[in-house]
Amino acid sequence: MAAANAGQINHAQPGPIDTSVLTLQPNHRSEAIWNGQDPGSLKCRARSEEFSNREPMVDDRVIDIIKALGLEGLLKTPGREIDHGLITALVERWRPETHTFHMPHGEVTITLQDVEVLLGLPVDGDAVTGSTQKEWENVCDEYLGFRPTNEDHLERAGQRILIKRLLEQVAHPLPPNAEDDEVHRYARCYILALLGDTIFMDKSGDRVHLMWVQQLEDLRNPRRYSWGSACLAWLFPYLCPVVERGPPVGAYGPPVRGPLSLKWVWVPNKKNRPAQVFRDRYREQIALMLPNQVVWQPYEDEYENLPLWCVAGRAVWTAIVPLVCFHLVEKHTPDRVVRQFGMIQEIPRHVNTDPVLHAIDLRGKIGVDWMRRHAMHLTDWGHRLQRHCQAVLGDMPLQHEYFDWFTRITRRFIDIPGARFILMIEGYVCVMRRHPVGMEEHNDIINELEAVHEIGRVRPREPEAPNEEAATPVAAPTQRPSTTESPSTSTAPAGRCSRPPVATPQPLHMSPLVPPSLHPPHMSPLVPPSSTHPTCLSWV
Repeated sequence: MAAANAGQINHAQPGPIDTSVLTLQPNHRSEAIWNGQDPGSLKCRARSEEFSNREPMVDDRVIDIIKALGLEGLLKTPGREIDHGLITALVERWRPETHTFHMPHGEVTITLQDVEVLLGLPVDGDAVTGSTQKEWENVCDEYLGFRPTNEDHLERAGQRILIKRLLEQVAHPLPPNAEDDEVHRYARCYILALLGDTIFMDKSGDRVHLMWVQQLEDLRNPRRYSWGSACLAWLFPYLCPVVERGPPVGAYGPPVRGPLSLKWVWVPNKKNRPAQVFRDRYREQIALMLPNQVVWQPYEDEYENLPLWCVAGRAVWTAIVPLVCFHLVEKHTPDRVVRQFGMIQEIPRHVNTDPVLHAIDLRGKIGVDWMRRHAMHLTDWGHRLQRHCQAVLGDMPLQHEYFDWFTRITRRFIDIPGARFILMIEGYVCVMRRHPVGMEEHNDIINELEAVHEIGRVRPREPEAPNEEAATPVAAPTQRPSTTESPSTSTAPAGRCSRPPVATPQPLHMSPLVPPSLHPPHMSPLVPPSSTHPTCLSWV
């Protein structure tokens, strides 16, 4: 702590002041951005066109198998267009040293809780792993019902197979009198395509690795795997869109009985919008975020509406364990983000995310027994119920030592224009504090800050015309009622925020430039405003 407490903060530098935590900063994306070498917006992988255009699976025999495997959430999760600007702005704050996002008011990360609540994937079960010492043509023949030709590497490449080829196997309905073996091969093809299209997508975007077939071998007695931990290891970090409006017209009905990702159907598509412009806007709004805009626990009001399989893994949500998925091992670090579980965050202990593990990939590793290779990490996962992080329940005191520590070890600014803007605002706020509330000087500064914010804001699109089909009672019987009073505000229940909260490009009626000390007394920095307030942010 001696290094952390040495020297004064240089407000013109982006940080970190104390480099003991963010040791990879010289090679981090934010370093290039600060030095004028912005690599631009990320191009993220999305669902394949073949799968997104398919009708949903309706065969009860296949659906029963999917439910038995714990993958019902993926079956229900709708496909959405990816907001590349938002993801880019968040990746710029992702730190591989801690497996957390460094936001203005502390660390946040994606936890096992998020995966289970949002996607409905089981997080408590056997690790998804095994050996890649297989004759994959024989595996396809036995378990999928066809033998890939690999002609011109279009059908099978190494240990990967085209999702399109799998979907060809399920292009026609199963006959009513199909034998169990035929049903199981049909189900494996569909499930493998589903896995590859959602949580285990190959970098090519159109292939899936055949190693997942091992987890689908015995469909008569399926094992309970921790698909959620495998998902986090494979896709870390996973990002969720923001609900910018309430549900569509006519979407009222019984509460949602499925994972919270079902709310994604309420998120307007972002087609044809400039990713770079919105990336810069997201950067700005994240940087200007106030403590009372962070909804640390957004799921609290949702639990009673969730099916049991979306909360069944509660016992491991706060487990400090390695997440194993064949060759991948990623550290789950909920002890650094206990505010996401309603606890007081102390200065966290050092975490070793092991860069050597990050360097492991499947290239040149055709036949590796990953259970043997990662035996130590699998043993740690086996002790997950004894690896809970411990902390005191309650809200963070404003003067807690964590905040001073975090200011010194974090990267404060991402880009130079944003830094200039923030420093200017901080200067105005510093001067404003010297004048009591109600004085002419105080009001002048407030007006200036409001004007600066008004000039830079991005206005939301006009509300779309009512959907004729959605207005009928049959259109969306499973959608939950709106909890908002305005069609342009986010639904933000008071509670858990296991996701990095960000602001959406919409008007903020209360300026985010005013420090929390000047907000009304009922707006505690860690108690979110009313769910109808435009500045209340949430991921669900």
